[in-house]
Amino acid sequence: MRQLRYIATSILLCLLLSGTGAAQQKPAPSSQQKRSPSAPAVNADAATLADFKQRLTKYIELQNDLADDSPPLKETSDPAKIDAAQEVLGTKIRAARKDAMPGDIFTPQTRALFRRLMYPELKGEDGPETKAAITGDDGPPKVPLKVNAKYPETQPLPTVPANLLARLPQLPEDVEYRIVGKNLILRDVDANIIVDFMPNAIR
Repeated sequence: MRQLRYIATSILLCLLLSGTGAAQQKPAPSSQQKRSPSAPAVNADAATLADFKQRLTKYIELQNDLADDSPPLKETSDPAKIDAAQEVLGTKIRAARKDAMPGDIFTPQTRALFRRLMYPELKGEDGPETKAAITGDDGPPKVPLKVNAKYPETQPLPTVPANLLARLPQLPEDVEYRIVGKNLILRDVDANIIVDFMPNAIR
């Protein structure tokens, strides 16, 4: 009987030691497991912004290369000479980007992110005031939504409210954001053409 008790005690002790060893060998949570659930979304946004910047930089490099062989736009205040310089540069850019399509710079991912970034300013407390500033007294200008299209000289250039600009990535001086109706336009300042556009940016 004593021997049976000894055997039972030995078996129980082995089981306890085995369980303790398993607990000690259990791997600690990795850094990926500890990561906040919001981290993947943040990383995706950063990747989208980096891609937008890369695409925009590529366009600016093209524009600068073509501008080197064009009339010196920034060295004159004569409206006729400015128009002529814009026309020359715009023609060159259209030829170089003849296959450009909507979304080449404002990709679907960029459009989704920009809408999300602007949403609080359009639906929040200052939303009505922001939308009124976008619309203006005379309504939206008549501008063709087409890549490489010339921005009509007879149409106004509506300003983008400061609170929306603060939400969007800063642009180099060669290009600018403009809002036409509910659409966000990327305009080449020197060539006066639409580089890309984002439909239904304002909701």
